[in-house]
Amino acid sequence: MMKRIQKILSVILCIAVLAGALGLSACRAKKAKTYLVLGDSIGVGAGIRNPEEACYGRIIANTNGFSYFNDAVNGHTSAKLLARLDEPDVLEHVMGADIISISIGGNDFLKGNLPVLAAKGLVGNYDAVDAVVDTVRENFSAAIGKIRKVNPRAVILMQTLYNPIENVPIIGGVYAEGIARLNAVFTDYAADHPCEIEIVDVAAAFSGKSGLIAPDTIHPNGKGNLVIAKAVQEKLFRLELADTADTVVEVQPEDLLDNLLG
Repeated sequence: MMKRIQKILSVILCIAVLAGALGLSACRAKKAKTYLVLGDSIGVGAGIRNPEEACYGRIIANTNGFSYFNDAVNGHTSAKLLARLDEPDVLEHVMGADIISISIGGNDFLKGNLPVLAAKGLVGNYDAVDAVVDTVRENFSAAIGKIRKVNPRAVILMQTLYNPIENVPIIGGVYAEGIARLNAVFTDYAADHPCEIEIVDVAAAFSGKSGLIAPDTIHPNGKGNLVIAKAVQEKLFRLELADTADTVVEVQPEDLLDNLLG
């Protein structure tokens, strides 16, 4: 009789332990972070042929087991990012995000402005550049305000912009000046608003590395996406939002050139 009671108690204990383990697993599952990418074609992964599987945002999500949404759009400017934050689906993703990566600002220069900016920059006149920078500053500040209004807890990772034509004589230097002024918008904002955004210095990671640019001469290629993913992951690790500074690449990003060659 005593042995039977002991066996029953053992079974009950096992069930209790199993239930506790299942409850702990469920709790951990509920705590899985949600990662959102916002911005332009860099965030989309336009420089590779398999962005949905292998852009830097997907690599970050796979590495950390994050739920993942990518609401970046090819060609978007800072004004379009600001407007996109009013779209119901995007707003829902923003509200639920734990971590948000943003890449924006490059198209503010490229969209119809680059020839004028370059021409004036060649003679040392950066008034047109500063006008674009002022617009980006206003739109970026408003965008962060919108995000913070609906989600004050998310960690916002703002990526600096690299110079895709730094090796091009003369014009590369003019573009570099514009990029430096634009990146100052983001770094100054971070300095003036502690804890509001974190800077991921993609510009530094790309400096002197023309081999990270796709054949379109604008976007990161496969290696470029890996470098951005590494920069983001290292930032997450320093912020204690990731267990490792190393990335896990489940699917290799494929270069656009590979696509052209068949």
